[in-house]
Amino acid sequence: MKIEMEFDGLEELVKAFEKAASDDAIKATNKKIVERAQPVVKRIMSGKMPKSADISKSGRGFGTKSHVSAHAADSIPLEKVRYKGTSASAEVGWTIKDHSDYFYVKFINWGTIYRPPQEFIYTTGREADSELQKIAEQEYQTFLDNTVR
Repeated sequence: MKIEMEFDGLEELVKAFEKAASDDAIKATNKKIVERAQPVVKRIMSGKMPKSADISKSGRGFGTKSHVSAHAADSIPLEKVRYKGTSASAEVGWTIKDHSDYFYVKFINWGTIYRPPQEFIYTTGREADSELQKIAEQEYQTFLDNTVR
């Protein structure tokens, strides 16, 4: 899942931060924001995902030998932080091209010809937005408080 964040109401704080910080400091602060945001997104996503009462009836190919040992909601992948210039990003959850143990979750989210989508990835992003904004504001403000005195 990739969420593009636009920080509404933080324009002046971001401008002050970018003016006071070097590229390395911006990159490091953005990394902190992403690292703090990933568990928040994971927690919200886990609560939105369907879970069966009986794990033996979960997973791909119910009735086959390829059962999972845990719910996908308990095994949401977190990707390492990547950089593009001074911005940082990291995936939380599954992608369309995912082939991990819980790859079937994408069929639950996006649906199939037999099953309507149970959208939880993008609703997670919308729900996490306010918490992610707070994290970014805290990190930018902390940097400015420690740097500009």
